Amino acid sequence: MDLNWLESFLYGLFSGLADILPVSAEAHRILMLKCFGIQSSTELMKLFVHLGVFGAMYFSCRKQIVRIHRARRLARVPKRRRRRPLDTRSLMDFRLLRTMLIPVILGFFLNRYTEPLEEKLIWIAVLLFLNGVILYIPQFFPTSNRDSRMLSRVEGLLVGMGGALGILPGISAVGSALSVASICGVERSYGLNMALLMNMFIQVGLIVLDVLTLVSVGAGTLSFLILVRYLVTAAVAFGAALLGVKLMRLLAANNGYTIPAIYCWGVALFAFILNLMA
Repeated sequence: MDLNWLESFLYGLFSGLADILPVSAEAHRILMLKCFGIQSSTELMKLFVHLGVFGAMYFSCRKQIVRIHRARRLARVPKRRRRRPLDTRSLMDFRLLRTMLIPVILGFFLNRYTEPLEEKLIWIAVLLFLNGVILYIPQFFPTSNRDSRMLSRVEGLLVGMGGALGILPGISAVGSALSVASICGVERSYGLNMALLMNMFIQVGLIVLDVLTLVSVGAGTLSFLILVRYLVTAAVAFGAALLGVKLMRLLAANNGYTIPAIYCWGVALFAFILNLMA
């Protein structure tokens, strides 16, 4: 059974928001489908949503991506031939991002072992509660202004390991990475920028997995109206993800992520009640 137009709109909206906000997109998708009375969305729908979120991520991070690309290209030029100073900050950002992605990439190979958890609402409730705890813990640590120039590779790996926890349905990759970064003393806005870059690559990995799944199982019945509905869903996910980025920047600049933590505990209670009713 496929989603109708309203359900597709809501699916794209909540997927786009939850892929950026630290509240676990996968848990929200599972709970939405349970409320709609549908077992799972089509693989093609997932692909379109991930494409929409990736587009929003690239649009939001494009300036930082361009700076890193220019810095790396300039670093290849011999020092005496350079016409402008080398942007060492962007080079350090790239090194930190590359280190963060190591655990994230390894996490993708463990993805199949976590898929059975998606079928059990009690695990969704437990992991959402844990996600709230992870978001709340940094409130007990002093803030600092560290960035890539002051972080070690071990700290970069720890932040990446936080992002790798996103393979668990109920744990937010962005939220876990931000919490670990805050504990390591990373400045909140800078940590958010790096977490968004990491999330962009996570979306690439999810897109690759979606394509591989489509190749193996096929796209199923596809008509012009269904394709239009999927495109609209992707557009909604794109817009919702952009909104999510703006909300995250506001949270980073103000009181941190206490509100998302409390929200996760509320959704965990909702999932627990659904489990009792099932």
